[in-house]
Formats: sequence, structure tokens, C-alpha cells
Amino acid sequence: MDVVSAKVLGSIALVFGIVFVSTSIVRLTRSDVDLLLVVLNTALGILWLGAGIWMWRFGLRKSKGDR
Repeated sequence: MDVVSAKVLGSIALVFGIVFVSTSIVRLTRSDVDLLLVVLNTALGILWLGAGIWMWRFGLRKSKGDR
């Protein structure tokens, strides 16, 4: 995978992670909390954030190695 693709996919994954985690926080403030849905949504958001960070680090390592 080239550097630009890694950074673009990493950015998309970071955005998805932030959306999933923020919706979990919003769900906690509602009166009818579905705890299982909040936990699963948070776990998926953390996985997206981890994938985004990994892709960005991969892109940065790859660009430093090309010099």
C-alpha cells in the first residue's frame, strides 16, 4: 500500500472511530440506555480508531523509509 492510500484510509477510519465513540457517549445521556448497544458501539469505535492510527503510522513509516 502506498503512503497516500494509507493516510486516506487511516483518516476515514479515524473519522468512523470518532463517530462511533461520540454516538456511544450521546446514547449514555438518553433516558432509555441500551447498555449492550453502547458497549458494542464503543468497542467498534475503539477498533476503528486503532485501525486509523495504525494506518497513519504505517504511512508515516513508509514515507520516511522512501527518503
